[in-house]
Amino acid sequence: MVAQMEPITEPIRVLYVDNEPEFAEMAATFLEREDDRFDVEIVPSGTEGSARLADEAFDCVISDYEMPGRNGIEFLQAVRDDHPDLPFILHTGKGSEEVASDAISAGVTDYIQKKGNADQYALLANRILNAVEAHRSRRIAAERTRRLETLIGNLPGMVYRCRNEPEWPMETVRGEVEALTGYSAGAIEGDGGVVWGDNILHPDDREEMWATVQAELSAGDTFEVTYRIITEGGETKWMWERGRGVYADDGELDALEGFITDITERKQREQELAKSESRYRTLAENFPNGAVFYVDGEFRYEIVSGGGFDPLDTAPDDIVGHSVSEVERFSEELVETIEAIHEATLAGRSERVEVPYEDRVFEIRTAPVREDGDVVAGLRRIEEKASRFSAGMNPTLPFTVLHSMARLDIPRCSNTHIQVSLST
Repeated sequence: MVAQMEPITEPIRVLYVDNEPEFAEMAATFLEREDDRFDVEIVPSGTEGSARLADEAFDCVISDYEMPGRNGIEFLQAVRDDHPDLPFILHTGKGSEEVASDAISAGVTDYIQKKGNADQYALLANRILNAVEAHRSRRIAAERTRRLETLIGNLPGMVYRCRNEPEWPMETVRGEVEALTGYSAGAIEGDGGVVWGDNILHPDDREEMWATVQAELSAGDTFEVTYRIITEGGETKWMWERGRGVYADDGELDALEGFITDITERKQREQELAKSESRYRTLAENFPNGAVFYVDGEFRYEIVSGGGFDPLDTAPDDIVGHSVSEVERFSEELVETIEAIHEATLAGRSERVEVPYEDRVFEIRTAPVREDGDVVAGLRRIEEKASRFSAGMNPTLPFTVLHSMARLDIPRCSNTHIQVSLST
């Protein structure tokens, strides 16, 4: 991408090297009249010019060709050793194809012959301004490129530019290309021989991905897709991609640009969770007098399934999406008891409590479920024991604690799920 030239507002420092002081003073005066941003400093030789460049920064150098000691070409060569990109204009009265050729070979920015009229200074001023603007734009572009490359180098994936075709031919790829795909960037780019849509994208995902991207581009400029790839070594990986359309001035879609990252581990966790959830749901639905609850860290029921709801005189649909405190049939005392049990279980304790509910008494047993040493869920089992009165309990007593049970001030984790089993 070519950086646009940005207008210069600050002073432009010009080092004018010429052994004819009267001509140099006149040139400096005309230049500063042409544009008040010019600040011209005069030195009489290339040696002194090199010394000034070593001491201070200048935006442009103008030099005569014929000077004692070093001539203009030799001075240019010395400047290029330390300042390879600094604008350098050879302004000389010795006009020849040989001098011009040597100047170009040495890396001159521009070449202008001295003339005997004032018009030459307007031309010189314009050449200086153009050279300095181009130099600053290149410097800005180089810094932007450096920052972009640093950013790409720290991203866990790759960025790309490709054509909007079913084969997704890649024009440019950068970042962790080989780590993701097993192929080098050079093999995927251009005519490198590896085509993203044919050689990398999983055959079963090609049609769906094309349809999804086209539909999202039709609805807006950006798209997101999840799909599989097959690496050079034959490994299947899951990718997440976010991209956007790049449009030409006439509104035509020119290319796609975006970011791709590996989500294989996340997909595997999701699949394992789905399998686990399916197993528990199957267990609950086939457990005549029981049910399975998934409750988040705020005690809100996410999944409720099973047939053991008769003792509660309620239905699963009345519970899903609600917190324990929002279930209308649960009394305040019962809510406090259940929440305390949940908190204690997530803290890693097993509990056993008898709880009266209407004219029944239930025994609640809980146990923490651990994974790699951390409590990730809680198991709760409820069993109907007897009626409150036949058990000889005081009707005003809200519940009996059979093991240590108290409401705890434990932070609730929104990512923690409580798995609850109910049987009567």
